[in-house]
Amino acid sequence: MRIKKSLLATALGFSLVAGLAQVPTAGAVVEWALTEDAVSLGLTGVSPHVERTGNADRLWYPGGLAGTAVADCNDAGACTSVSITGRLGTDFTAITLPNGSRRAYFVEQSMTPGANTKSVSSAPCLTAACTSVGTSTVAAAELVVSQNMKAWGVPDAVVTPDGKVRLYVVESPTEGNCTEKLASYISSDGISFTKEAGWRLENGISVDPEILRAKSGDWLMILADGPGCGDRVQKLYTSTSNDGLTWATPQKVFGSGSDLRRLDPTGYEVSTNVFRIYYATAVAGALGDTTYTIKRGTIAIKQSSSDVAVTGGKNATTKTTITCVKGKTTKKVTGLNPKCPSGYKKK
Repeated sequence: MRIKKSLLATALGFSLVAGLAQVPTAGAVVEWALTEDAVSLGLTGVSPHVERTGNADRLWYPGGLAGTAVADCNDAGACTSVSITGRLGTDFTAITLPNGSRRAYFVEQSMTPGANTKSVSSAPCLTAACTSVGTSTVAAAELVVSQNMKAWGVPDAVVTPDGKVRLYVVESPTEGNCTEKLASYISSDGISFTKEAGWRLENGISVDPEILRAKSGDWLMILADGPGCGDRVQKLYTSTSNDGLTWATPQKVFGSGSDLRRLDPTGYEVSTNVFRIYYATAVAGALGDTTYTIKRGTIAIKQSSSDVAVTGGKNATTKTTITCVKGKTTKKVTGLNPKCPSGYKKK
């Protein structure tokens, strides 16, 4: 990701009340909850990338042998195919650079006979919609590996608050279960990258990264654990950072269930601490085959005990009272997020 434009949550028909999505205090452990949307997108595959375009969500997702496909999905969940020119790489993502140009990042298979390699590469978008790309460039020498390398890649690019481009990549320095680590690379032009020292995250909970927010002192990532890690069924997690380099221990997103794998999240902020996300789910078939389906949902900060007052043995959401003044008239307004009536000023 990709910093997205904020939208009104009500315009997207969310059932969540944005007023409950309080801004967390610094250093607080924040819990997030997922509400899955009751829509059927009709899209299969993994590693989607979403951007809000006009009145629709534009999704790049695996289109089979043809490579990455593109679809526009409206708020009701109806998706229509978007024409593309040429072939787009896998694990596709795109950003808008500070100069206004667009650039895509993806995993690319080598076309050189006998090379048997794959790389994290990038290319300029030939259209603002990024449905066609130009000549690709390998992002860094370290980002060329054997095609046999598993659990590798899934790049996510983001423009940093100081105008650079940071590329997050899942790497597997050693073979084995839950050995995936999250690396990062930095660039001034979005083309040539240098690896940053250390690991951003490791111990298995470090795959499928998506930066949902990248502001000075306020970074938010959503990601998944590796196959067979955690409770052995992939789930979604969030992590926070002050600088995009040092990340807090990932926290599991509530409401993700225990019987359904969820991975490869992508999303954008629709109001303060309310995000629309898309992600892949995996269900094993009768013959052991796995079907991946793209679903949509909303994550928001989970209401904590500090937000709830216990009265008469029943939980009631905490309300606040403010005083509003208009001339010599004074009114008190009570509510979850009280605001003064038109013409009144908060005292």
